[in-house]
Amino acid sequence: MNSNTNHIQTCYKHPNRQTVLRCNQCGRPICLDCAVSTPTGYRCKECIKEQQRRFNNSIPRDYIFAGLIAFILGLAGSYFLIVLRILSGIFALLLGPSIGMLVVKLVRAVTQKRRSSTLNHVTVIAAGIGAGLPLLSNVFRILQSIVVGNFRLLFSNTLEIGWGVAFLVLLCSVILSNMKGFSIRR
Repeated sequence: MNSNTNHIQTCYKHPNRQTVLRCNQCGRPICLDCAVSTPTGYRCKECIKEQQRRFNNSIPRDYIFAGLIAFILGLAGSYFLIVLRILSGIFALLLGPSIGMLVVKLVRAVTQKRRSSTLNHVTVIAAGIGAGLPLLSNVFRILQSIVVGNFRLLFSNTLEIGWGVAFLVLLCSVILSNMKGFSIRR
């Protein structure tokens, strides 16, 4: 009789749990609570952490540069929409994705393609803040038009905010979707 069939395999973290699973990276036996499903099979949480450490390689200055680039380009794009009041709708739909891709390319170049989920979030948040700041002037104009009772001005400012929000959403969506890298979820 084979000696392996008599040996009861238990989870390396939970010795009281029997298991038939093994980490496909290190080979340790793992229970269902310790197993992380990946496209190539189950792995233990330690191997996943090590893999993520290799993946998340950004350094502190990357966050500063990425934030500055995203903030400045988001601000410039939103300000440009305010200047082009007549065609702001068309430009919002064109500028959001275009500036988003420009942000991604510049951030990747400046950070030498280093990456991390925190870097993605810093970039998106900075772009959102930059794109959102110029919209505040329209909010104040809307409040002013409500107080004065000028509904024509209310409509135009509300429309400008709508296009500004469309720009902001497109900008941030494009940045986030293009900066996202490989991630493992349980």
